[in-house]
Amino acid sequence: MIRKLVVFSIAAASIVRAQPADVPLTEIHDDAKLAEILTAITQDPAVKVDDPKARSAATALMTEGVKRLQVEAYDEALADFLAAYNRLPSPKILLDIASTLREMGRLADAANTYQRYLTDPATGAERVAEVKKLLLALDEQLTILTVRVQPHGSELSIDAGPFVPVGSWLQTRVRPGPHAIRIRKAAAVSEQDLNSFEGETKDITIALQDEAPIAAPSPAPTPATKPPEQVNGWLIQGRTYGAADGNSRERHVKADYSHEVAAYVPDETAQLVAATYIAPEHVTPGAVGQIRIDGNHWRGFALGLGIVYPVTDSFHIEIEGMKSNVWGAYLGARYLFLTGFLRPYAAVGLPLFFFTDDMNDNQVAVGGRLAGGLELVINGHFSIEGELGIEHYFNVANVLYKGQTFEQTAFAPTVGVIGRL
Repeated sequence: MIRKLVVFSIAAASIVRAQPADVPLTEIHDDAKLAEILTAITQDPAVKVDDPKARSAATALMTEGVKRLQVEAYDEALADFLAAYNRLPSPKILLDIASTLREMGRLADAANTYQRYLTDPATGAERVAEVKKLLLALDEQLTILTVRVQPHGSELSIDAGPFVPVGSWLQTRVRPGPHAIRIRKAAAVSEQDLNSFEGETKDITIALQDEAPIAAPSPAPTPATKPPEQVNGWLIQGRTYGAADGNSRERHVKADYSHEVAAYVPDETAQLVAATYIAPEHVTPGAVGQIRIDGNHWRGFALGLGIVYPVTDSFHIEIEGMKSNVWGAYLGARYLFLTGFLRPYAAVGLPLFFFTDDMNDNQVAVGGRLAGGLELVINGHFSIEGELGIEHYFNVANVLYKGQTFEQTAFAPTVGVIGRL
């Protein structure tokens, strides 16, 4: 949680002065407050738009992006923020894009986004010093790469990213390590490998070679306009793709180099299109705390504490210790029919209770449990759950405890919370 506060605080603080700097957007569960903050971004009069619907569309996209961040659906959140920025080029949206990329571990892309924020003419002075400090810290872990092209007006591709037209040179930040740079013009393609190091500033020239060119994946299109002399490479590598102009603001996200992650796009009237909840990439292990309402009058309430471990996203095992007026334990399994915001499930388990009966004999009551429940995801790390279950104990017929017979079949619902990693 502390890491998320650091990552997102700069974006939250840049929106409106009334918003506390240490509260990220993902922690704001008041829809009215969130709408107020996001509207402050999208209604900024300093950002000019031609389409009057662009502001409301960007608000809807930003709202959905925050909701997806709350469940750690990072690709989908990034797609929403990029679509919002494409419609409304507010530099404040760049801060949300950059913090999302940092949370995803894409430090070079985050640094290039902070650089774009600093060079945007619409950027106000209030956050510049903080962003510069953050960018300097990131640059210590990255390589600032300048690539000069020969001949003039060639196209560059870095690490299998899209080909970007470049007049003279392109500058971007890349992760330390090996990289493959390709250059093409018309049908000729050449490739050059390089190795980069943390904190390095590297300046190279890449030229089309005289030898037979590498086969291009597709014929190079004829540029419709003259390419820019200088290109600041923003999200041009790997799984984020843009338009032909490397300096443009249009970018798209691909989940696995094959299919695009669709943004939550409003329709032509700026009304929201019905959305499908996007679950986190994986359901994570967690600690579970429960209150057990035991139908047996002498056991009554029991407190449970244990772990839930996902063998797969849908199949989980659960181990708990229990304490009422006697000690108990529970070993069970649950199957989730859905893994999104609402997670209905069926459960089976083995409850055990340990006690000394009225004959002063130690007893272990062994039972079986069938249950159905629902887990409600509050955010990526916290859920609440409720469960209705029936239990039957097999080996305690006629056993007396404090003058009462151990009830063999009982209705035992539970309510609880789950904290996930």
